[in-house]
Amino acid sequence: MNPVTAIIVDDIPANHRYLAQLVQNHCREIVLSGVAETVNEAVALIKKTKPDLVFLDIELPDGSGFDIFEHFKPVSFKVIFVTGHQEYAYQAIKFHTIDFLLKPINIHELIDAVQLAVKSPVDEEYGQRIEGIHRQYLDPDKIVLVDSNGFQVINASEIICLEANGNYTDLYLTGNRKLTFCRILKEFASLLKDHQFILRTHRSYIVNINHIISCTSEGDIKLQERHRASLGDSYREEFLAFFRRN
Repeated sequence: MNPVTAIIVDDIPANHRYLAQLVQNHCREIVLSGVAETVNEAVALIKKTKPDLVFLDIELPDGSGFDIFEHFKPVSFKVIFVTGHQEYAYQAIKFHTIDFLLKPINIHELIDAVQLAVKSPVDEEYGQRIEGIHRQYLDPDKIVLVDSNGFQVINASEIICLEANGNYTDLYLTGNRKLTFCRILKEFASLLKDHQFILRTHRSYIVNINHIISCTSEGDIKLQERHRASLGDSYREEFLAFFRRN
């Protein structure tokens, strides 16, 4: 295997020294070309070394790690995001299947992330997924959904409900719109968990409670625009507790 050149972007010296040590000891295919601690340093280092892979912290002193991508369109390198917080950006990264590591870094997770990154192509779809994460980071109320034709941006408030459909998920939106994506409902549940008005009500349904018209004692949920969903027993307490609070 040809060596893979990489850089580390992290503003805390102890963190990037530790990551560099792990990479050198456990990822022998990786050749580190340098370290940057700011957005500006990272942009200059990427232009100079043209790495195959960037280990990228999200929070930097002079901006966000996402700001780096403004200087490289299309994206010409693979990215492994490195973050110490399970914030909204972390959920977006998971949803768009970009490689990531949570601090403190686990050796096995590092090895797996590097192997996946090395094998995956840097193509137009990859750039679109990066752009999707960036857009959601800038505005968490917007949901960016990437498919083979590009990406679509919707507001969380537009969602009436989501329904499991095998390995797909159907999204029902205001204005009698329907979108279908090749992602299981569980992945959408993770992405939307910080939106307080969107709740999982059943193993097959997620609903926006602002669009609920009624719910029977048997668990039949009537929604706007003639949509319906179900309330499962294991979700009933959380669902009813929300209405008691409000």
